[in-house]
Amino acid sequence: MKRRWKKFLAGVLSAALALNLAAPLALAGSSTMGAACGVTNVLLYPEWNGPVDSKKCIQGTVSYNRGLLTFDGDVTLDTTSDPYNSSLVEALSEKNLRLVANGKVTGSTNSDGFDGAKEIVRGKYDLTNTYWNNTSKGISGGDTGTTIASDTEITLKGFQTGIGWGSVQIDGKVKITNAECGIANFTTMNHGSELVIHAQQYIGEQGHLTYNGGHLLLNVTTIGMDFGLSRLGIGENVNRFWYRTDDDAGYTEIDTSVQEKLDSFFEVKETNHAYLELTDVDPDQQESETYDLWVAGKQVTKSNQNDVLEDGGSVKFDPTTNTLTLNDADLTLDGAAGGYCCIDSQLAEELTITGTATLSNADGILTEGPLTLKDATLTLTGNIDGDIGEDAIRAGRSDEDITIQNSTVTIAGTNSEGNFFQFGIRCGKLTVANSTLDVKAGGSAIVANELETSGAGTVITAETDASEEQDYYALELGRLIMSHGLDLVEGKMNESKKAKIAQPEQAPTDFKVYWVVHPGDEPVNGGMQFPGAITGSEEEARLFEGWFLEDGTRLEDSPYYMGPGANHVGNLDRDVTFYGHWRTAESGEGSPDGGDGFGTLLAVGAVVGVAGVVAYQVGTELILDQLLPTGVAVPHTRAELAMLLWNTAGRPAPATLPAFADVADPELAQAAQWAIEQGYLKARADGSFKPDKGVAKWHVIRGYRAVTEP
Repeated sequence: MKRRWKKFLAGVLSAALALNLAAPLALAGSSTMGAACGVTNVLLYPEWNGPVDSKKCIQGTVSYNRGLLTFDGDVTLDTTSDPYNSSLVEALSEKNLRLVANGKVTGSTNSDGFDGAKEIVRGKYDLTNTYWNNTSKGISGGDTGTTIASDTEITLKGFQTGIGWGSVQIDGKVKITNAECGIANFTTMNHGSELVIHAQQYIGEQGHLTYNGGHLLLNVTTIGMDFGLSRLGIGENVNRFWYRTDDDAGYTEIDTSVQEKLDSFFEVKETNHAYLELTDVDPDQQESETYDLWVAGKQVTKSNQNDVLEDGGSVKFDPTTNTLTLNDADLTLDGAAGGYCCIDSQLAEELTITGTATLSNADGILTEGPLTLKDATLTLTGNIDGDIGEDAIRAGRSDEDITIQNSTVTIAGTNSEGNFFQFGIRCGKLTVANSTLDVKAGGSAIVANELETSGAGTVITAETDASEEQDYYALELGRLIMSHGLDLVEGKMNESKKAKIAQPEQAPTDFKVYWVVHPGDEPVNGGMQFPGAITGSEEEARLFEGWFLEDGTRLEDSPYYMGPGANHVGNLDRDVTFYGHWRTAESGEGSPDGGDGFGTLLAVGAVVGVAGVVAYQVGTELILDQLLPTGVAVPHTRAELAMLLWNTAGRPAPATLPAFADVADPELAQAAQWAIEQGYLKARADGSFKPDKGVAKWHVIRGYRAVTEP
């Protein structure tokens, strides 16, 4: 059905739209009114979100969600027996239909291949028309144009016209064979693209092909007709290209700034040549001298590897280690650069990126193999022209690993409209160590099979701009592993729109151990020392954060700090209290012997001064003596703390029945279950309670105050 006729029919039958909205998926033959798109003999309506099933025409996994049609793994589409002569894929009311293949799509039809998609994002597609005597098109451009992205390979066999209807932009690879006409519309091919046409006619009378770079190969199958070379144009941003008219001939170089040379090529293309090949990469340059790596649209070569962008060295590449070094690089793509990705690595080996750069106006970093960001500071700001970018960072087909070490990565939009990337980071396993990530995306922010985080200073903030109804999340993960005290302090994976991974906030200052230093106190036993980790039990370690003043100022930032070489504090004009901040690396609870770091801190007090020892000894003990009612013993175990808090709260019933294998006392079981539900104690992974396990004094203080001072 012609597209104009469909538009006319849509206007006449718009009142019938409500009749179709009740069925989000229907077989062809139903009215197409209101349908977003068709996949073989299945019509999909805008509200459809889920798998696309047609046992007759579809083999493999196909799904649709809000304009995104996804083919997972190898998929076969076949409409050769379809009585309605359906296209393999057809955009209807959805004018921004996007196709993504995570494998190979094989299609057979007696009709059109892909009709009206806004973008074919990635994947391999092998489409065949088995019925020659028709007006079929392999790719029909959409009403607002169609883009074949750089990560896409399409083979079109046996269609009367390879590419037709609306305008098409080729950034990927397209091969057209056994066609009557290769191009019958306005098609543009860009740098890095490939277009091969084996047809009776290269370009039809109503068509035009603009060459902005890439590899173009034209070979006719029938001699004697107009091949259409007069309708081949050279883009104004092409500075240099090479051509030949025989596959055994040498290439002729054309410098487009020299009108005489450009005119000589125009004379050639006005002649019917059964073979014509164009390339914008010097064919005399040996393959070993080029690398499968593009930065800001420019391929890295042996000759430019020390100054890829020819701007003084903002981008350098070391092929021996596959390391790309960025020195305050501004990687902003414009129309002249070609491509759609700031850093495009088709290297099978791991690529390492280090240094500082801003990446904008295109997808950010796409790699064929694994990716490592090491000692890097990267800011990715999407497409400043307003179009949504697909990926900020992606490794492979979202299945290769990414490692981020000692780096800062910021991924966000660029304007008030919120034109974020569709996805922030997508990969197989994501490993983040001692790094800061701030990721915002229109879809899911971080998508990975596994996320492993480490390093006390690591902070990961992830957020999606998607609505609550959309199935996008801050963290879309198969597995999450955290160490060095890191925790999911905000949100939940595969559920929340915003999430944060960091170390939990420290307990309030008055819960911490401290010592007081008076003017005139002298260092003892060699001066001030800073303790390290304190082992509290076989599964816990207390890590010392440092010493702080009452207002939160770190000692090193205070006037009392005497420098890295000094072994004491100084400049005291009053009594100064220094608070020691610890954190518990794993469980946050004390050890069986009540270990709060007392022994280590006592040593610190001794080297600072006697007053420090006294102050520490009365620190948490004094708080507890003043806090707890007279006659109430200080709890030392989880059982004692649970009973204290439960009794103080009025012995409330827990929300669920307790089921602890190591608790026989029914009252203790209720107290334990209630304390865990309230967050005063942590649940154990094995379902036990461990009633005799020790608790820290600051943990007692925090829990008791939470109950009595809500």
